[in-house]
Amino acid sequence: MVLDKFIKKFINGDASAFDEIYNRTRKSVYYVALSILRDKVLAEDVMQTTYMRVLKNIQGYTLGTNASAWIIKIAKNEAINVRKVRMREQYVDEYENHTVFGISEPDTYGELIDLAKRLLADDEFSILMLVTACGYKRKEIGKMLDMPISTVTWKYKNALLKMRNALEKEGC
Repeated sequence: MVLDKFIKKFINGDASAFDEIYNRTRKSVYYVALSILRDKVLAEDVMQTTYMRVLKNIQGYTLGTNASAWIIKIAKNEAINVRKVRMREQYVDEYENHTVFGISEPDTYGELIDLAKRLLADDEFSILMLVTACGYKRKEIGKMLDMPISTVTWKYKNALLKMRNALEKEGC
C-alpha cells in the first residue's frame, strides 16, 4: 500500500514519485525477469520495457490493490514474451563455442547466482532471489507470484537444499 501513495502522487503530476516506485520494485522486477530469461542483459531490457508499460498504464491501475504484484505481473508477462521470441532464435553459447568469439579460454561460472540460474527451476530461482536479494517475506512473494505461502516456503527450502548440495559437491 506504500506504493499506492507514490502512484497517486505520480498521477497527480509529481514526476519524482516515479523514482520511489522504481527504487522500491526494481530488484523484484529484475529477478523475476532473470528467473524466466536466465540472461542478465535481457532481464535489464525487460526491466526497461516493464517500467515503460507501467508509465503508459499507470492511469488504469486501481489504487488499493497490490501495486507490487501489478508491476511484477507486467514484468513476468514481458519476460515470457521475450522468452517466446528467443525460443525461435538460434543461440550460440560462448562457453561451449568460445573460438567463434575469438576467445582462447572461456570464463568459468564461479558466482553463486550463476550456479543458481543453472541449477534451479524458474520459480525456485525467483523465490530464492526475492527472499535473499530483495528481502521480501514469503507472504509477500506468495501474493506477487500468486502462490500459497506453503508452496513458496517449500520451493524456497528446496532451492536452498539444491544449492547446498551443489556447493558441497564442488567442495565449497
